Amino acid sequence: MQTGSQWYNRIATEISQYQYTLGHKEANKQYKLDLLLRVAGRVDSFSDICSECQTFKQEITGLVQEMSLLIQMPSKQGIRNHAKAVDRMVEHLKKVHKLVDKGHYKGMGVGIGLAIGAGIGAALGSVFDNAGIGTGIGIVLGIIVGTYLDRKAREEGRVI
Repeated sequence: MQTGSQWYNRIATEISQYQYTLGHKEANKQYKLDLLLRVAGRVDSFSDICSECQTFKQEITGLVQEMSLLIQMPSKQGIRNHAKAVDRMVEHLKKVHKLVDKGHYKGMGVGIGLAIGAGIGAALGSVFDNAGIGTGIGIVLGIIVGTYLDRKAREEGRVI
């Protein structure tokens, strides 16, 4: 996400340097740098209208500045605090600004499809002599509906 603000461009440059230094897997799995970059873009876009997002800009700046120390001397507590801060920002974006994670609706669709499919399979299991057929159909329908809703959310710009 390119917002164009100087703050975001500086943060994105610093995060990309850490991603290069750490490697993709460690940077995104342990330090959540990919998510932090996406959150920074969203926080930047909402900071004009949301005072909490303005505060998050300062917090993101601090997190990025602390990254070199955290990388040089990693501690479980430091990494945990870093992840909690990112998660808190994500929760704010979800609750206040109605954004969703990637694949949010697909996961929900699979769960609902599984439950409905199991019910249909139990009810019609004696007809088809296979109770699992309803579960399979439910999961497939859940994936289809979830994928559609995820695509719609992405087109509307509601994905973190």
